[in-house]
Amino acid sequence: MVAMQRSKVEEPLAARLLRGAVGGVLAGLVFAGVTMWFADSTGGKPDMPLRMISTIVKGDAAMAEGTSDPAVGVVVHVLLSALFGMVFALAVPRFRTNGTVALAGTVYGLLLYLVNFLVLSPLVFSIFRNANQPFEVFAHLVFGTLLSFAFFGSGARRGEPVLAVQRRPSSSQP
Repeated sequence: MVAMQRSKVEEPLAARLLRGAVGGVLAGLVFAGVTMWFADSTGGKPDMPLRMISTIVKGDAAMAEGTSDPAVGVVVHVLLSALFGMVFALAVPRFRTNGTVALAGTVYGLLLYLVNFLVLSPLVFSIFRNANQPFEVFAHLVFGTLLSFAFFGSGARRGEPVLAVQRRPSSSQP
């Protein structure tokens, strides 16, 4: 006979960080794809967002000098997406339900926008001032929301019930 039992087990930190990195990369790929589509649909070059991201490591002058590189932009974006996912993973145990995780993820996306575009961009990365700001808010909200889905029913939250299947000994055994 098989019995279903709910136990409360928190996912180990390393597993949660990995979940955050993978969730961040997947959400980041959607983010990049949608941003490239938006650039193309508004008459720009589809690789322009990746070229802009490459200036994070190549320097702000890379756009004017023609040395921005979409491949570097992909690598930077994937690494940052993984890092942002891992940071979010540290906060996940504080949330009790999938709804609070989704809300926190969405707010986290907005926070990423605020820090990246309203704090860092004016100080260090001036090329990002050229981005469509309302669309960037939307894209960051989507990133955070998609990232949160990586933690739905994962056992990553403190006290979250995790379904465990156990075999009971048959009644014929003593």
